[in-house]
Amino acid sequence: MAASSSLLAPSAPRGVVAPSAAACGCGSAPRGGLLLRSPSAHVSRRRRRCPATRPVRFCAGVASGWHVVLAGSVGRGFGKGLRPMGMGADAGDQAGEGAGDNDEARITNENLRATIRKSKEVLAMHRNLLEQISEKKKLISVIADSSIHNEQEPFSGQSDSSFPEGKDIGHGHETYLDMHSPQPEFDTSYGEFIDDQNEHYESFESEDADFSGSSSEHYLYDSFPRASPSVYAPRAANGMKQDYVAQLSQVSEKEHSINVGANDNSSVSGGVDLMNIILVAAECGLGDVAGALPKALARRGHRVMVVVPKYGDYAEPQQIGEPRTYHVAGQDMEVNYYHTYIDGVDFVFIENPIFHHVGSEIYSGNRTDILKRMVLLCKAAVEVQWYVPCGGYCYGDGNLVFIANDWHTSLLPVYLKAYYRDNGFMTYARSVLVIHNIAHQGRGPIDDFNYLDLPGHYMDMFKFYDPFGGDHLNIFAAGIKAADRLLTVSHGYAWELKTAEGGWGLHSIINESDWKFQGIVNGIDTSDWNPSDDVHLQSDGYTNYSLETVQAGKAQCKEALQKELGLPVHGDVPVIAFIGRLDHQKGVDLIAEAMPWIASQDVQVIMLGTGRQDLEDTLRRLESQHYDRVRGWVGFSVRLAHRMTAGADILLMPSRFEPCGLNQLYAMMYGTVPVVHAVGGLRDTVEHYNPYEETGLGWTFEKAEANRMIDALGHCLNTYRNYRSSWEGIQRRGMMQDLSWDNAAKLYEEVLVSAKYQW
Repeated sequence: MAASSSLLAPSAPRGVVAPSAAACGCGSAPRGGLLLRSPSAHVSRRRRRCPATRPVRFCAGVASGWHVVLAGSVGRGFGKGLRPMGMGADAGDQAGEGAGDNDEARITNENLRATIRKSKEVLAMHRNLLEQISEKKKLISVIADSSIHNEQEPFSGQSDSSFPEGKDIGHGHETYLDMHSPQPEFDTSYGEFIDDQNEHYESFESEDADFSGSSSEHYLYDSFPRASPSVYAPRAANGMKQDYVAQLSQVSEKEHSINVGANDNSSVSGGVDLMNIILVAAECGLGDVAGALPKALARRGHRVMVVVPKYGDYAEPQQIGEPRTYHVAGQDMEVNYYHTYIDGVDFVFIENPIFHHVGSEIYSGNRTDILKRMVLLCKAAVEVQWYVPCGGYCYGDGNLVFIANDWHTSLLPVYLKAYYRDNGFMTYARSVLVIHNIAHQGRGPIDDFNYLDLPGHYMDMFKFYDPFGGDHLNIFAAGIKAADRLLTVSHGYAWELKTAEGGWGLHSIINESDWKFQGIVNGIDTSDWNPSDDVHLQSDGYTNYSLETVQAGKAQCKEALQKELGLPVHGDVPVIAFIGRLDHQKGVDLIAEAMPWIASQDVQVIMLGTGRQDLEDTLRRLESQHYDRVRGWVGFSVRLAHRMTAGADILLMPSRFEPCGLNQLYAMMYGTVPVVHAVGGLRDTVEHYNPYEETGLGWTFEKAEANRMIDALGHCLNTYRNYRSSWEGIQRRGMMQDLSWDNAAKLYEEVLVSAKYQW
């Protein structure tokens, strides 16, 4: 413990003569057990609190300027008293000018006992605080071990804990207690240690701290106190000095509440971990990470803000705060802030004309226009905690963690480091970068660096070489390097990103960042996707259903779906659905290739999506060729997507790569059985059915090939027709899972905590 080591002087044997003033000088602390203190306003308080510390005149030039505390001058036993040693040739008469004060130097047993009691109280408080630190380290260790376990081969690659062991950051818990536990022999250095710790704890003041734990939002701990880095110092509730008994009681109560919270299944976190979280994204989609995840984190007690551009005129947000001007690519751009509060989350919209013309195509425009939009977004977002008074007051930079998403906001961790942390500001703010799709990286020519307004030495962070494009600017690469923690949306995708095939050229950088990288499977917003209260199933012959009524409910929804789309109504004919973007990634071409076989299996196929023109034409062609059993809906309809998920028996997802995927989660929530390519998040979320043990949630196939898909789909259809009890078991297991964002939010929270305590 750095602070304590500077306060505790090494013990010296009795009778040792202290060095002369000439030997030690008057400007630095001498060795051999002397601890010199410069004069200050604390002199009288130190004398009163620690009678063992007294000024000793040993040099005319030093007597009035320094106080001296001698270690090792205390006899054994409570009745010996503390005897400050002076200067001179004789240990029995070394007080020099102060020899006449020998009676003053002898401390009474009563004062000694008081000193010992106070030291015990301080050490007891330290034990309580260190137990909290120890528990925190154990928690992070469990998180790291869990991450490593979850990502073992074939999803392996994470070899180190995300939080260092105690031996790497200072003295361990046991070592600290061994060094500083009360011993039979006391010396004056303990008195000095007690006095300095009093000053340390009394120096922390706060207007909003709440030690009772009832108002967790304002309860703050200084993660790295200036005076003592190994002690988490609680801030006083009202700025007044508190006695040791009150502090010990409060720390004990807080420790109890943390322990209870750790063992409780409630959604609210322990107060010590509550954070200000600012999630920044280019849109409110991104797999519901910018929509449902913030609400789940807010339910756990955190103060959460989502920052996105204002692309259009929204009815709910109201202008808030004062306009700010940012310099982007040689232009001054004024930013206005708009705010709305939804389900416990502050949504802040960044408004500037550069975002207006985008419309629904938010990634449209030339490369320079897109880059300018993202630069402005990140510059405004990294300062939003100071200038937007949500609910009447700003977030501030205390206990602050940013969550950036994909390359569009990868500049935020870089700006946080370059503008602030490199200059001593926002030292304890942290950034987490989430990779949703590594294929889009914000690549451009080296000259694009001029648009970023960064110091020249940051060029190396962006400069990237690949065999095909040579040297280029890569914004995603810079964000990966600068972020404090790195996440992606499934364990399987985390493993794929570390490979040359799945990393899209950035696998080497991701492997170098392996110590801070892990995958967390996305959740789903169960307020929107839940068959028991889905608003889209409450008309046109559809019906809501639950786990208990799934068979009757799905049968009614299938009949309504067949009627709505003009298909023959046959309850015993399996309905196969595809919902997704029409492009090469989603494997629509595999379905087209397998359609002759599929059409021969007495099934009905419904496909919904939009995308590439040639694949849209493929949907239309398949419908015209097999009109009695195939429907291809070009476009997208939220209502139809919900109804297809409820009315279909099987969901087909032959994606060539899928970082996480949500449709398979929706399907299982609705009792629809998925057949998926075992890649990325699909591998993580769909367990292959085992007929011998009656386990599994669907069927998977290992290669993105039409014949592999046909094989898996054939087994699925066989089970549907011939093994009805097994089929219903698959449906029940899928519906019984906890697929909500509340579950995923706990894992996100653990990562945010590890980033928060990262030095």
